[in-house]
Amino acid sequence: MRRAAISGSDREPASPRSLAIVAAAVALTACTAAAPPRPAPRASGPPAPPAVQPAPVRAAAPAPAVASLDAREPPAPAAPAAPPPAAPAEDGASSARDARLRPSIEIEPPYKLGQHPVPRGQAEAAERDRWNAGGRGDPPAPPPAAEGHPLPRIIVDIAKVKGPLKAREVERIARRHLWIHVYSCYRLRAYRDPSLHGKTTVRLTVSRAGKVTGARATASTLSAPDVVSCLAERARSLSLPRAKAGSTVVATLQVYPGDDPVEPPPSVLAPGPGELGPEAISAAAAEALPAWRSCYEAALAGAPELWGRLAIRFHVTDSGAVDEAFEVESRFPDERLTRCVLRRARAMTFPAPAGGDLRFVMPLRLSPDPPRPDR
Repeated sequence: MRRAAISGSDREPASPRSLAIVAAAVALTACTAAAPPRPAPRASGPPAPPAVQPAPVRAAAPAPAVASLDAREPPAPAAPAAPPPAAPAEDGASSARDARLRPSIEIEPPYKLGQHPVPRGQAEAAERDRWNAGGRGDPPAPPPAAEGHPLPRIIVDIAKVKGPLKAREVERIARRHLWIHVYSCYRLRAYRDPSLHGKTTVRLTVSRAGKVTGARATASTLSAPDVVSCLAERARSLSLPRAKAGSTVVATLQVYPGDDPVEPPPSVLAPGPGELGPEAISAAAAEALPAWRSCYEAALAGAPELWGRLAIRFHVTDSGAVDEAFEVESRFPDERLTRCVLRRARAMTFPAPAGGDLRFVMPLRLSPDPPRPDR
């Protein structure tokens, strides 16, 4: 009876050989049968973001440790994540961080024309000279061509030559030599009258040695007599080739406005009697700074290492309007940026200066590096 309770049968107990055969069959069946799927383990708290999501801006808390899943098994469905809490402090921090990463435009203390601060020692003078020259990186990126035609359009033609001189040779020399003289005469009035234009005919008497012995304007459509007289006088400086005899040359000088204003001649540059407080100048500069930064960031797209100093000379009328803004002292190595900054500067307004108009200089230092923490 005890034997029946163990085996569950009245048959004789199996021999040891039979038991070995049965155990081998059971083991073989266990190897070939598929194991039932296991439930995926769950982690407490919100699920980790999928791998395709970008990394968060701020450091995430470490995920709780979970058992690794077999790659052949689908992960358990994730519980819906709660909406992220509003974080205005993070937005403010991001804005501050973005501002710190933007290129630097430092405004030096402005000074009235003629009151240029003297550098303290050779090191400071050399540093300012280095900034005035600026750079475009190493190797330097070539500056882009300026858009439009900023300078006045000047045309010098030789209408007639009587004598042994060749008209084509005279015209070649006159175009190379007289351009700057026409510009110098034109700016006597064009800085006040931007629409000034016209054509002047000048008759020249040339000796056999090639020297101009006489010059007079015979006709002109310019509405500025002093400009016409200046053109005739400057034509006397023309030096022509020697010839067997003297000649008579008839030249036409045409001048039209360019795309940018004409700088006044040095003879009219004066500081002016007016005065403006530093607070008023700083407030106007703060309003112009975003526009200047836009000019700089556009230039950095083509020359990421562009840097330098751009000193702007302003003329503020007695009403506070800006009627002049030109670069002085410096030579910023990107003409497009210079023109962009100056055009924005001409749109600025200031409070009415006390005592009348004035001219002052406001230098800018532009660097692609973020501003220093102590600024």
